[in-house]
Amino acid sequence: MAGSSSQRRARPGSEVRTGPALAGEPPVDRSAADILSEREIPAETVAAMTTIAAIQRVAMRIRHHLEQGVLKDSELTWTGFLVLWVLWLFGEMQTRYLADEVGVNRSTLSGVLSTLERRGLLTRRGHESEGRLVLVELTSEGGALVDKLFPRFGAEEAFVVGSLSPDSMRRLGNSLRSVQQQLDSDEGRRRRATPLRES
Repeated sequence: MAGSSSQRRARPGSEVRTGPALAGEPPVDRSAADILSEREIPAETVAAMTTIAAIQRVAMRIRHHLEQGVLKDSELTWTGFLVLWVLWLFGEMQTRYLADEVGVNRSTLSGVLSTLERRGLLTRRGHESEGRLVLVELTSEGGALVDKLFPRFGAEEAFVVGSLSPDSMRRLGNSLRSVQQQLDSDEGRRRRATPLRES
């Protein structure tokens, strides 16, 4: 049974500890998929849930790795760097498109832009012909910061996927793009707009 072994297998990143499990410790000899299967959850549901959990967990670990390893000294958040990087890549952009590229809502973006603007890394101005629109552009200081960080980002990204072959990276990228397309589909938008109701 879970937790009854006198020699507990350590989770990645944790120390090996002998003796019985303490109350509240997660099981080390059963995965979430095992537990769900024992509860007679359909196999296709288990597969979907564990796949999504793996994507989310890895995405969070990658973000933490890059924030601590590359961005910490520059006092940039993940979202702040993405804003600078998108502007560095595409040039001046309307805030509505910038929010979409970065993957945040407009209110979140507004706060990030205010912080970066105070640091002199970007500027905002009204659109020439459409007063409701706001354009955002990197300053020379913002561009220089991305120039400095970009090689370090590339090196750490190469490290993160270093165990994958070029073909594996291509197939993984294609799979993740397929997931994104599913979310961006008409059906995905419909599901987000329709509250869940008990059947």
